[in-house]
Amino acid sequence: VFFPLLPPHTNASTQDQQGKITLPPSRYEFTTVYSHPSAKADIVLVHGLNGDPLKTWTSRENGVYWPTDLLPAALKDQHANILVYGYNADVYSSRKTPSRSPSDNFIHQHAQSLITSLTHHRKADGTERNPIIWVAHSLGGILVKRALLYSNDVRAHHQEGFRGVFVSTYGIIFLGTPHNGSDVAIWGRVLQAMSEVAIPRKLFETQSVLLKALKKDNETLREINGHFLDVYQRWRVQMVHECHTSDVRGSKILVVGAASAGPQLPGVTYYGIEKDHSGMCKFEGENAPGWKNVSTTIRQWVADGVNLIPPRWLLEEKDRQLRASLENFERARPYVSLSSEYYLICCTDDSYRRVCWLRVRISRQLVGCHRFRLSMAVFVGGSCLTLISLEIR
Repeated sequence: VFFPLLPPHTNASTQDQQGKITLPPSRYEFTTVYSHPSAKADIVLVHGLNGDPLKTWTSRENGVYWPTDLLPAALKDQHANILVYGYNADVYSSRKTPSRSPSDNFIHQHAQSLITSLTHHRKADGTERNPIIWVAHSLGGILVKRALLYSNDVRAHHQEGFRGVFVSTYGIIFLGTPHNGSDVAIWGRVLQAMSEVAIPRKLFETQSVLLKALKKDNETLREINGHFLDVYQRWRVQMVHECHTSDVRGSKILVVGAASAGPQLPGVTYYGIEKDHSGMCKFEGENAPGWKNVSTTIRQWVADGVNLIPPRWLLEEKDRQLRASLENFERARPYVSLSSEYYLICCTDDSYRRVCWLRVRISRQLVGCHRFRLSMAVFVGGSCLTLISLEIR
């Protein structure tokens, strides 16, 4: 079957069934390539090694760019914004791209940049609490995992916005992600085939920070996986592997095997796509291998995420209020005198129902104050009860 090549995407914004298409995407940071006034969620695409936010998702057969050419229609009435992320995932420079140089950033640095960029991008668009659905290819999956762990670790009051990415995430589709690493020699042969010049073998063994992160049994990879196991069950997760070998200058190579792309975990959905590593994230049409699985999953997650994410934000708000109260209490402690009195306080559970009254001895005198209010967490019988507030007169 012959597919005529589509004209290259030019700088333009067009309206498509009330949605707005913006192409081409920026090389770096986030671009909302498709936005809809009734969007219920944000779909975020993250490319892999030596990729970019345009070519990674563009079919080599007919030029279809599925984030805008296929996905909006597949969502039907479950409208969503579609974002693509660009970062320097290059491991070599070439004559064709002299302005691009290999990345020397570590995975955690890329993760921090991703969270910062996405947080500010969503804030600017007023979509900070939209459910997030990730689609990540190859190295992009490792980056997404590390970014979510970073987002979860942020606790400082002035950085609470960064934690919103963790709270808002509903699901992740990993496409050919080497969760357990892959042979550096394989990556080297694949990248060698992509380059028009000979790349020294030493480059793949000593100089590439990102390639080192993808090596089997890499310490960084093990650390990310270990921490990810603690949190992944709060999300919907699909791990997808390539079913075809990649043709690398006459050799047939399985870049990321099923064992690495799909480590067996409870609650995770697994399947393969009948394409090679590079082609598995490029869909040329509605009948392309894997498209029905990916598009139907995204549409269902958009519908489900609208109901699940808002309650998570309510819990997050309560948690933030408690943390702020505890911080205020800690700041006041140096000014508390040694004189103490007993006070009867009301303890509540996480649903703010009264559980019990406790007689607690608390130092009450603050310098220059005769009245103050504080909050704290109280442990009773092994359970944590939240003290909403205590007013001392």
